[in-house]
Amino acid sequence: MEKIAIVGLSCLFPDATNPEQFWQNITEQKDSISSLTVEEMGLDPSIFYDSVKGQSEKIYSLKGGFIRNFKFDADEYNLPSSFLESLDDTFKWSLYAAKQAIEQSGYAGKSVLSKCGVILGTLSFPTKSSNQLLAPIYQQTIESAIAELLQQDFRLAALPTAAKASPYNAMVSGFPAALIAKAFALSSTHFCIDAACSSAFYAIKLASHYLWSGKADLMLAGAISCSDPLFLRMLFSGIQGYPENDLSRPLDKSSRGLITSEGIGMVMLKRYNDAIRDGDKILATICGNGLSNDGKGKHLLSPNSKGQILAFERAYTEAKLSPKVIDYMECHATGTLLGDTTEFNSIETFFGQHQAVPLVGSTKANVGHLLVAAGMVSLTKTILSMSYGVIPPTINVAEPLGSEDSIISAKNIVKTTTTWPNNTATKRAALSAFGFGGTNSHLILEQGNIVK
Repeated sequence: MEKIAIVGLSCLFPDATNPEQFWQNITEQKDSISSLTVEEMGLDPSIFYDSVKGQSEKIYSLKGGFIRNFKFDADEYNLPSSFLESLDDTFKWSLYAAKQAIEQSGYAGKSVLSKCGVILGTLSFPTKSSNQLLAPIYQQTIESAIAELLQQDFRLAALPTAAKASPYNAMVSGFPAALIAKAFALSSTHFCIDAACSSAFYAIKLASHYLWSGKADLMLAGAISCSDPLFLRMLFSGIQGYPENDLSRPLDKSSRGLITSEGIGMVMLKRYNDAIRDGDKILATICGNGLSNDGKGKHLLSPNSKGQILAFERAYTEAKLSPKVIDYMECHATGTLLGDTTEFNSIETFFGQHQAVPLVGSTKANVGHLLVAAGMVSLTKTILSMSYGVIPPTINVAEPLGSEDSIISAKNIVKTTTTWPNNTATKRAALSAFGFGGTNSHLILEQGNIVK
């Protein structure tokens, strides 16, 4: 398969409204994890909080990575401002990231956008605004059911109301991509997918197929995490995914859970030969993208090692490369002991048999786990690391998971700012993402020139 060029990059991550700000944060080892506020929850979070894990209908962690102080200018888009203002952040963030990626690619306002599609990974979870629309239905159903059980009249407390939400806010699964296409006059190729925490790389793979088949000349691809914070915390508290001490330390033996976060990232993709022909600024090139789905492993949060290894194998077969050429690998590394250990064992098995020993790291200690958008954080970090020839440190690693002779070990985990290890003209990096139910992905990036 022809390589795919990345010619545009955008992001909205905790404490970062663009890739440059994100780069500054991670090079300064900034921790962007903070506590959930009343404004984000819509009510006092302490009402549902209990520090003891496993309490029914309670959340035991208030930590997360949040998008704060974001200003959305509805006048920047070719759609009615009043309509855009009525939409949930899911849609506003999507428009913002798409605009940023299009502008960086140099194709803003150009006719070729009519041949550009968009594929966005999204969570099919309630958002603040979809909850507002559906709350009356929930209330009516729950009230009557409880009243019947109690054999007496029962009324739930009135729910807080805000300005009337647009009915479009109920369409959290597919409408973000359609809205982007409408706002920027893109093609009719637009849809959203949910491949759990591998969604970003699945979206990129599908976008690549549209380019390879000639059905598109440009493709926007990425993923967004923007769910109702109470719903999300109830879910992850229920499956006991959070650390009890609120310390998530990916690649460290002491870590006992993940920290959920929100945000979005997008890339503009183009066939490599077309990008060369047109003189595009190529940020990085996708050489291989291996996917697999194997069902869950020992736990919902831990995929099967065999499935992970299959994704590795498919990526290097597609790229026609040996794992030995990889200089650096950005691990998925969520911070759960079982998940990280499974990933560690997969890496040891596959890379070990090829005598490959890349440097490794994870930026989830900085911004948390963006769930479906996690791959976009890894991708943004890795592209910028290759561009500047520097790998930012993985913070908070005191006791590396591996032994001294293993790949994930004290000598291979990037714990201090490190010059890119390969002094040749071409840098290569690998990125992994694994999701609920065994959605596995492994992406290989290549870059030929340092961008100052």
